[in-house]
Amino acid sequence: MTKTEFIDWKTSYSTQEVFSLLSKRVQMIQEILGESAGQDSIQDAKYVGAIRAYNDMLSIDFEETDSK
Repeated sequence: MTKTEFIDWKTSYSTQEVFSLLSKRVQMIQEILGESAGQDSIQDAKYVGAIRAYNDMLSIDFEETDSK
């Protein structure tokens, strides 16, 4: 994938809609954690992991790779 193709993908309507949904999920989970943190440490860890995963997807950026 070229940098131009990546930018086109990242700025496309469909991608922006997916990113919007991911952002909403992060906010929702943060609200849940704000209300229930400490009640179940295993569930807290799952929520934190989900937030990290969604944020990782939201911050994806173009990286040059060797295509050898």
